[in-house]
Amino acid sequence: MTVSDLLRALKRHWLLEIILFLLVIGVVAGKTYTTPPMYTTSAQLMAKNSDGAMTTGASNGGSSPLVGYAQLVQSDAVLEPVVNNLGLHTSVAGLRGNVSASASDGSAFVSMTVTYSDPNDTVTILNEVVNQLNKQITSDGASGIQLSFIQKPYVPSSPSSPNVKGNMMIGAFAALIIAAAGAVIREMSDNSIHTKAEIQNIVPAPILAAVPKSPTLSGRTPAVIVKPRGHAAEEFRRLITNLSFVKNDKGNRDNVLVVTSAMPGEGKTTVSVNIAATFVEKGESVLLIDADVRHPSVAKALGISNGVGLMQMLTNQVDAQTAVQQYWKPEFQVLPVEDNQGTAAVMLSSAVMENMIDQAAKHYDHVIIDTAPMQVSNDASLFAREGATLLLVVAQTVGRKKALRDVAHEFKVSRVKISGVAFNRVAHERSRKGNYYYYEESETKAKKSSKRSSRKASASAPATQAQAQAQAQPPAQAPRSARTAVSGK
Repeated sequence: MTVSDLLRALKRHWLLEIILFLLVIGVVAGKTYTTPPMYTTSAQLMAKNSDGAMTTGASNGGSSPLVGYAQLVQSDAVLEPVVNNLGLHTSVAGLRGNVSASASDGSAFVSMTVTYSDPNDTVTILNEVVNQLNKQITSDGASGIQLSFIQKPYVPSSPSSPNVKGNMMIGAFAALIIAAAGAVIREMSDNSIHTKAEIQNIVPAPILAAVPKSPTLSGRTPAVIVKPRGHAAEEFRRLITNLSFVKNDKGNRDNVLVVTSAMPGEGKTTVSVNIAATFVEKGESVLLIDADVRHPSVAKALGISNGVGLMQMLTNQVDAQTAVQQYWKPEFQVLPVEDNQGTAAVMLSSAVMENMIDQAAKHYDHVIIDTAPMQVSNDASLFAREGATLLLVVAQTVGRKKALRDVAHEFKVSRVKISGVAFNRVAHERSRKGNYYYYEESETKAKKSSKRSSRKASASAPATQAQAQAQAQPPAQAPRSARTAVSGK
């Protein structure tokens, strides 16, 4: 993962980061503030012999017994009387963890520390520990050493633990690391496609356009018809321009465009019909063929009938004059496919289908074939292998990296080149798209103008809507010349 990938992950998963950060801070704060406070006091003792002189207790160059006395502090012989005499609400083992003493070999001093939940009890406990330790030393009878204070214990004014400030600083640092790690893990485990970079890391083809996620594309009328000045319409104009740069010039199908996707639901049909309408807007003739026989979508997307269509024409049940329909303008010809034709998919690889495509390519400026998603069938490979231009549609957040890798590998094995990618349903940011701001601004102004003259808008709205529907409504039959061209007669 590069630095840019890391920054992108941190930006994309900011909500997860906030949740993890607050969760860690909450756990640390809860643990800190619910932990009973503990107080610590300490004292310095000096070893004296029977005549009151300071001594290390060592004899004949041997080691000092003070080291052993310091260890004796944590023995049951010392601590059990302390617990019993003071009536402490703890066990000997519990007190042992809160009492410590140390002495250096050759030194006459012993340092002692006591930690307890009550500040006053810390002093009382330390004094009693020293008292019991002296009793144990006296009972030995050989050393004649006694321990006396040279620095008496003090009543602590503030708890030694928990360290609220220190704990919260450590907790905040840990929370930042955990939040960042959570974002990175989430990013690495996320199989969805979010950015162009993710597509380009998988597919060896240029991204020709970023089609926005827009209500304009959710209806049955292409964007260049219903909102020709909208951002969606402009992106499709950009797409067909870029297609002219990447089209396959080899073979006799350089004007045939095959549209597919890795998975269902990525909007390939919406892209197909909008590409067709955008070509027609330029005055170029188009034949749009619905070759997704398992899930016909073109007729539904345009609001036309698919009672007769591709399969009946290929099996000579009807001729092209009956199967092909006109939409919007005479240059826009549509060959839908009938419902429930999945078992007839074998016809897509037949010589009849190949001949029909070749004949259509000779008589139309553009032939667009909307095929099944590659996860469903590899029909797109069949249509593209003879030199057609292959467009792969990938929808933001809908497309999956694994599916895209599988498709890229399958096309590579089939020796079919992916000419370009249409990044679909992209959530654009206004600050990064000047033209988006321009078109949105014009739409906003239109809305404000509509509010200022609501009565006038209400009166004219039905007429405007009826006009748009009339433009998009297909005639009952296509012109004879177009129908004849498809059939090759």
